[in-house]
Amino acid sequence: MAKAKKKNTYSTPYIFAAILLAVIYVINTLLVERIYWGNSQVSQQTQKTMNSINRMNGELQNVNSNVLHVVAGIGDVSQAAADARLNFHNIHEAMDDFENVEGLSDDAKKRYRHAKAIINTYNTRLEEFQAMWNKADPSGNGKLGAQAFGGDMNALYTQDIYPLQVTAQEMLQGTIEIVNRDTSKKMAANAKRSYLLMIMMLLVAVLGEVAIFFIARRAKKARLELEERERNLAEVDAKLKSTRQKANDLAVMNVLTGMKNRYALDNDVSDRLESDRFNIAVFDMDNFRSINDTYGYDFGDEYLATVSEKLKEEFGNVAEIYNITGNEFCFLFNKEISESQAMGIVQNIQAVMSSPFEVLNLAVQLPCSGAVYHYLPGDCLNVNSLLVKLDTAMRSAKMNGGNMINTVVNI
Repeated sequence: MAKAKKKNTYSTPYIFAAILLAVIYVINTLLVERIYWGNSQVSQQTQKTMNSINRMNGELQNVNSNVLHVVAGIGDVSQAAADARLNFHNIHEAMDDFENVEGLSDDAKKRYRHAKAIINTYNTRLEEFQAMWNKADPSGNGKLGAQAFGGDMNALYTQDIYPLQVTAQEMLQGTIEIVNRDTSKKMAANAKRSYLLMIMMLLVAVLGEVAIFFIARRAKKARLELEERERNLAEVDAKLKSTRQKANDLAVMNVLTGMKNRYALDNDVSDRLESDRFNIAVFDMDNFRSINDTYGYDFGDEYLATVSEKLKEEFGNVAEIYNITGNEFCFLFNKEISESQAMGIVQNIQAVMSSPFEVLNLAVQLPCSGAVYHYLPGDCLNVNSLLVKLDTAMRSAKMNGGNMINTVVNI
């Protein structure tokens, strides 16, 4: 649970930061797309209008060219009329394209309507001239056709036909100028919007960076606080473990001598009674009460502590030593120690414990008695019965004068 909570605490701010970055990216993308779409729309609109007007102008030029050929007497009237009809058909298609363009200004539409009216008048006038020509010259003789207009085709062209063509092109050119002007205004407006959008993008980016900075700062603060709490918890846990360990140590250790006590012996030996063979011995000072009666209990405690340090120093490498009661010590020999070796070590233990010890500037010497048990698997049901056998053998030695070692006899 703690690990999951820690992971969630660390990851949540960064999830927010990632979402914020994604939002900023989407906003910037939409703004850029808006700028591009606006410019693209204006460009497409301008291109369509220019294409339509240029087609109209081109077709008007073709009509004028055909008319000039007829006026000059070098063109076929019937063919020129057919070409003119095709030209005006193309012009009307271009007009349809122009009128389908959306977003044109009222000025451009107005100028275009004037141009359209003149072009239609131009078309109607040419059709009237063609009808009069065909009526005057059903046989196709050019001179007869020309006589229908007074014989002076040049005057007819310059006074009646050409002015319409020129006026139509001027109107179309005016439409182009208005469209170009409108396009410039739209592009300028788009440019202004682009600058505004870029400023907005910059503001959004800056605000995003600021937000991410504060999120990161908050996440760092939360992480540091969490680490501080974890350190505090670790310290408390270490203290608790130390306290528990001390409590456990006190439960299985004699505070005076620093040796394991009777409960520790029970823990160490109980599981070995059914299956193991081992050597164990107990020793007790003879007439230790005389020390307490003569010098006091504090002196007796110092004496036991001194003896304990000497025993650990001399025999700690061959046996686990226990202080099972006040002045009674138990030696559980290592597995590699044989029975004969154990007997030799037991005699050395008796010699050390019976030697003089200097305590508080006083030399004290007491004899000791002991018992050794070469234990076989299944000899005892529990540690209590094991110690009873050892204590019985040791009391027997004391009753026989003390300062001796008895061996527990297996029955």
